[in-house]
This record gives sequence, C-alpha cells and structure tokens, in this order.
Amino acid sequence: MISYEKIVSLDHLRPWSFSKVQKAKKCQYEFFFRYVEKIEPLTRADFLILGSGVHYVLENALNTVFKDGRPIRKELLSDFALQFKEMEPEADVSLISSFFPNIVKFVNGQLRRVEESSLVASEIELAVDDSFNPVSYSSDSVFMRGKLDFIFSKGNTLYIVDHKTSKSWEFNNKIKTQLRWYALLASVKYPQFERFALEVHNVRYGTVNRVIFNLRELSLFRRNLIPKIFSVEEELAGKSFGELQPNPSDYNCRWCEYRHVCPLAERENGE
Repeated sequence: MISYEKIVSLDHLRPWSFSKVQKAKKCQYEFFFRYVEKIEPLTRADFLILGSGVHYVLENALNTVFKDGRPIRKELLSDFALQFKEMEPEADVSLISSFFPNIVKFVNGQLRRVEESSLVASEIELAVDDSFNPVSYSSDSVFMRGKLDFIFSKGNTLYIVDHKTSKSWEFNNKIKTQLRWYALLASVKYPQFERFALEVHNVRYGTVNRVIFNLRELSLFRRNLIPKIFSVEEELAGKSFGELQPNPSDYNCRWCEYRHVCPLAERENGE
C-alpha cells in the first residue's frame, strides 16, 4: 500500500547522484515512487539488463588483466557473462557476447596505457558531504556521490573512463554534465591531480569521446551546481505526493518503471 501522505524529507533526497537529480527534474511522481516509497519495479527494461551485464563483464575483464599483467582471452568473457546470468536470470548472454570483440580490444588497449600509471582502479565509489569533504560512500553525511567505472593516471592528469552501451552516438551536454560531476568528485578524492580527462567508452561501437577539465573549470561547475541542487531540494522537501508535480509525456511515461502504480497511468488506462 502506497503512503500518499508520506512527506518528502531531506533524507529521501540525499545523497544526490547525477541520475537522481535527473529523476527529480524529469518527473516528481516517478521520483516519489523510487526514492520515497522505494517501490521495486515489476520488471527491468531489457536495455538496462544488457547494460548491467556488459558493465559486469568489463569490470571483471579489466580487473583480470591488471592483476595478471597480460591480455584477456575472449573465452574468459563468456565465463563472466554466465556469472552475470546467474545473478540476473533475464539476461541474454548472446546479446552480451555481441559486445565481446569491442571489450577485448578496449581492455587489452588499456593494459598498454596504464603501464607507467601510479594509480589504476575500477569501480571506485566517491562521496562528499555538504562542505565538500570526502566521506565514506555509505556515510549518513553524504551530500553527493558517484561511481567511476575505471581510472588511471598519467603525470598530473587523472583519466576517468565511463562505459556506455547506448545506441546513440551523441556526445551531448547532458553527458558532459555527468562527466563534470564525476570529475568534481574525483578532484576532492584525488587533489594531487590538476587535470581530469573524462572518456566515454561506447562499448557498442568501440568508440571513445574525451573531454578534459581543469581545476578552475570544476570550481566554476561546483559554484553553479550547488544552488541548483538546493533549488531541487526546496521544490521537493516537506511535500506530500498530492503536492508534487508530474511531468507526463510520451517519452517519460513510455520508459517509466512505475506505470503500474502511477495514478496518471491508471486514469489513462481507465479511459
């Protein structure tokens, strides 16, 4: 039973991730169901399962080559995909395996890139409090956080790689804002670096797009970002479901995981 009278609190809003801010701006109803009522979706979209599977294979492949110090074998990727299948029964191993050639090429290429790196890691959890001090990812004082797929360093530059499986080639402002979010968190965790090279690795096409931020640019981004987050908090905190504003549209509603509980969808179905 959904508690429509439940009040949105600051604890529901924080910690903020890039995707969580996007959800809040996209539709307040969807945000309520996911982060306030914490309703589990009935099903996960196929493309989300595929993306999780490809990320799982990539993470394990990268960890393996860095540990062993030699190129990955394609056969090993099948083992990782089957491991994911055990955790996610709806995963399509044949679809995941279609990404194997690009995964092998990328992973073995990274092995050469990090030969002289002083810092190499994958699946890094970063978090800061509202004073922008680094804190534990699961701390009660987390204000913002994010996960980095893969990082390595070269001189005064930290390279941050984000894996995507999107069908779109577009390298738009939304993606660049997400990359700035990651770079900002990384600049707090790793203050020894002066530049942050963000690379979007599209596993589907085997392409990499890069954008580089310096500390001055990240400082400006932070000054602009924090007021926007506070503004979102003001819009949501202290409100019940009836006071929230939905944002129905063909796109938003088509991909919403909460149509089965949304009163707008029920009304539409009733008509």
